[in-house]
Amino acid sequence: MRRFTFVAVILVALPLFATEPNPSQRQRELIEKLFAEMNLSDTTTKLMDAVFAQVEKQFLDEAAAKGNEPEDIEEAKELFAAFRAGASKIDFGELLHDAYVHIYAKYFTEQELADLTAFYATPTGHKAIEVMDELMREGMQAGVQHVQPKLEELMTRVIAEQEKKRPWRSTMKDMRTVAVAVEAWATDNEELYPVGDYSALKEQLEPTYLKKFPEKDMWDHAYAYVVSADRRSYRIVSAGSDSIFEWDSRRIVPTKEGQQQQIRYRDRLEEDLIFENGVFLQLPDQAKSQMK
Repeated sequence: MRRFTFVAVILVALPLFATEPNPSQRQRELIEKLFAEMNLSDTTTKLMDAVFAQVEKQFLDEAAAKGNEPEDIEEAKELFAAFRAGASKIDFGELLHDAYVHIYAKYFTEQELADLTAFYATPTGHKAIEVMDELMREGMQAGVQHVQPKLEELMTRVIAEQEKKRPWRSTMKDMRTVAVAVEAWATDNEELYPVGDYSALKEQLEPTYLKKFPEKDMWDHAYAYVVSADRRSYRIVSAGSDSIFEWDSRRIVPTKEGQQQQIRYRDRLEEDLIFENGVFLQLPDQAKSQMK
């Protein structure tokens, strides 16, 4: 859905349909004359072309964000081509025409409509219409170049601040991410888990199995990793808010065959978070909603 965010903003920026009484006959006549001078249908088409150019850029930007692989780029182009082909069958000018009539009737009096028509009949008015699509295109490009990075930076900061209020969430996400990479490594290595501590784990997983290795939990403390002597079990541990590991949290205790361990929920964020062999063994009470 992110691809269409910018388009949605542009379309919302267009005047909204007014829930007002129908325009008078005189208003409608003046508006139709104004639209003819503005060549509104053609202007709308050019506006949508400018919007579509931004959509295409977003498709390609997303492909680049994935690593700029040729296959992703080709898929992005194919997806946009299908989208553009479908959009070409829509008459946006006709689709919006009646809405525009009501909008202009809502905001302009008969005299003001006559004044606008007179303006667009002048050479300056004609030029305003001719360069409208370029104004919109360059305006959107300026928005992408200058505004979008600031908005993305702001959103990143807001999300980070929100995550700090619920540090267990990102910590759990990191632990799951590392666990997936550990298990993928084991799949390629005779079903045996990597040996060594957490720092050694990074050397074995990054970048083949994990592009960005989580160094620390949300309490700014390094995770712990332990593996059993037979390399058939592993455990990833966060020390919690006090950054002190519990005496037994880094010990792997063999379980009886068929025995299923239950998650232990703790009421203090100082307690460790423990992930072993694909499941969490210990979490804070606040994380219960994430396990449903």
